[in-house]
Amino acid sequence: MFDRRQFLSAAGGATVAAGAPLPPRQAQAAPRGSGGTGAPIDRHALVSRHNVVRTSASQEWPLQVGNGSFAFNADITGLQTFTPFNTLANWAWYSGPLPPGQKPSDFQGEVWDTHGRPVRYWIPNDTQTALSDWMRMYPQLISLARPGLRMVTRDGWDAVIGDLTDCHQELDLWTGTLDSRFQVDGEPVRVRTCCHPDVDAVAVTVESPLVDAGRLSVFVDFPFVDTIDKRAVYVGDWDHPDAHETGLVRRAGRRADITHTLSGLHDMTYHAGLRWSAGAELNAPAGGPLTITSARYGAGGAWVDVADRLRAKVADDSLFATVDADLVGTETSAGDILEVVYRLGGDVRRERVATGAELRIGRLADKHRYTLTGGEHGRVEFVLLFSPDAARSVPQPDAVFAAGARHWPRYWKSGGAVDLSGSTDSRWFELERRIVLSQYLEAVNDAGSFPTQESGLVLRTWWGKAQMEMYWWHAAHWALWNRWDLLDRSVGIYRRLLPSSRRRAAAQGYKGAKWPKMIGPDLRQSPGETNVLLIWQQPHPMFFAELDYRAHPTRETLEKWREVLFATADFLASYAFWDEPTKRYVLGPPLQVMSENADAKTAMNPTFELSYWRMGLRIAQTWRERLGLSRDPGWDKVLHGLAELPVEDGVYVLYEGVPDMWTKYNFDHPGPAVVYGWLPGDGVDKDTFLRTAHKVFVEWQVDRWSWDFPMIAMTAARIGEPEQALHWLLYPGGANNIDDAGYGDTHGYPYLPDNGGLLYAIAFMCAGWDGAPDRHAPGFPDDGTWTVRWENLSPAL
Repeated sequence: MFDRRQFLSAAGGATVAAGAPLPPRQAQAAPRGSGGTGAPIDRHALVSRHNVVRTSASQEWPLQVGNGSFAFNADITGLQTFTPFNTLANWAWYSGPLPPGQKPSDFQGEVWDTHGRPVRYWIPNDTQTALSDWMRMYPQLISLARPGLRMVTRDGWDAVIGDLTDCHQELDLWTGTLDSRFQVDGEPVRVRTCCHPDVDAVAVTVESPLVDAGRLSVFVDFPFVDTIDKRAVYVGDWDHPDAHETGLVRRAGRRADITHTLSGLHDMTYHAGLRWSAGAELNAPAGGPLTITSARYGAGGAWVDVADRLRAKVADDSLFATVDADLVGTETSAGDILEVVYRLGGDVRRERVATGAELRIGRLADKHRYTLTGGEHGRVEFVLLFSPDAARSVPQPDAVFAAGARHWPRYWKSGGAVDLSGSTDSRWFELERRIVLSQYLEAVNDAGSFPTQESGLVLRTWWGKAQMEMYWWHAAHWALWNRWDLLDRSVGIYRRLLPSSRRRAAAQGYKGAKWPKMIGPDLRQSPGETNVLLIWQQPHPMFFAELDYRAHPTRETLEKWREVLFATADFLASYAFWDEPTKRYVLGPPLQVMSENADAKTAMNPTFELSYWRMGLRIAQTWRERLGLSRDPGWDKVLHGLAELPVEDGVYVLYEGVPDMWTKYNFDHPGPAVVYGWLPGDGVDKDTFLRTAHKVFVEWQVDRWSWDFPMIAMTAARIGEPEQALHWLLYPGGANNIDDAGYGDTHGYPYLPDNGGLLYAIAFMCAGWDGAPDRHAPGFPDDGTWTVRWENLSPAL
């Protein structure tokens, strides 16, 4: 196991003199040219050396193509043939029926004492459980469709994943194209997959002798909504085909429009426009009677005839069942399989299903499955375009690939770049790989008009809802990497939220605008104790606005953020409570701290939030001065009267009075250690902070959240310990494990804040920060082992 104490000693401890004053906060000019020497970075070579290559299947970690607001997640076949990965768009939301006789405006929440006055919070109460559950669950993100391949082996069975050999799949980052190759019965199959950069369309080309042999066809299947689980790796319910409807309208020129309607609070209908190549034919869902011809269970030479048992379980010309002892009538084994030969209408099919897997056959199983059969010259091509309306024109497959081939090189040539290939430190390749893959994943998942969920467009977490405290980690990196066109798509969320946020603040007796935590596309705050008591998202608009002004110091920028900033500052000032006995403004209780591990009814004066409050009010006053206005005296009163950052035993702690912090509460996000790292240090004493940072480096439990690592790395860089910064970026193990596709592994699923945080930290370490040492790449060691070439990055605050 890694010994952090030994590492800290080897790294030499602090290199900033104790008692040194905090550096000035003056703005630095955003560099536009190279941050290194010599020729410009060869961006094609930089990106292409990190193409993702797979030779085996993953059941939980797909490869993606997408455009920032729409993503298609593929298995080893380049489609969703064997694994029902997701097809997600940030406009595709569903709301189920409300509890009978209730509506959202009926929700009462709970009233908590807040400094001697009753305040109503949207916290679930015992009398409205069903309504609060509905409000948390809906709207929820849905998966649009599952396209895949049906391949038939030489002996007539539907191919399973074990029938694939010689798999080789490569994600070409430079063009955003996924190239998947494999063999079935020795016959080659090649699938190329690409997403259109401007519309929510995926294009696919399939080439194989199996096409001409009639043994390969394409299916497109539509699921219902799996409404219960807040987290879903596979976002779809295939067991209730009668709960939703699909319809087909054929168009001229090998085109069709498939409508999918989900009944709920308001019936949701969306459209899948389909265009396919010459020689192929689109077939509507199969119907007719289901007849079990034969069925056996076992393996090798030991088989049990189970046809009669399966026939007895057929209902409505369908059979949905788990392959277990109840289905087959005998003891089951993990290595055994069920083989079924059946006729559906006039079509004879053969399927093999593993023990424990789901058998779904018959009319209902095929009710929402459309197929493309045939092709020309061993080739079939198609495009699926998803839209909430039917007005879209579906492009030709080659047009989608051409659009992707134009778009992705433009993306890679825009904004910043970091090349570490000249380094002698053996870690350079892994760090550069993470940087490049994070840029790809952020462009696919986090570049839409609505803030994404924590798992991006890979799977569903918290029913797909955005967590606004995490918006900074998804989006702030666009500013330092000078990709403002992508940040501008979503940062207007604050203006959209302003009216409801003003109402939220007023309802609780505060001025200004109180920003929500967890929201869906309806912008409604989701109930929950942490949802309504977490406060560290409140100053985020100040951070974004200041980054914007550094890059665009114009009157237009000042006016763009003016209303949002002033409303935010009004809330920050009115939320702070004047505590007469101690003659200071305090934060809380009630509140929930950044690390979400406190008793919300007693927590007060958290270190991170106090420093962030100061930073927010400081920036708001600076904004007034830039606009030619006088400083707001109420804001200044709170700014200068806020409680000091809490200290115990010479180090900062999570919040004032926290019990047993270093043995019981040294987990989740280390807020005390990032107020002079990620944040610029408002209210921080340097001596105290250095002791705090070093204690956190050694004693914090860090294997829980992937974005903690770039957050701590920024602290190490700012205090002058670049080797520590690199260690934290590449921390071995736990949530900082980054897979071959670049996903961080937090709680067992892809977690995009890790990627955004890494990109911000890298720009921080390359281009510097306010008051950074005047040398090249100040966040990297200056010992000759790292050659850091960078272009078009901007310094951090």
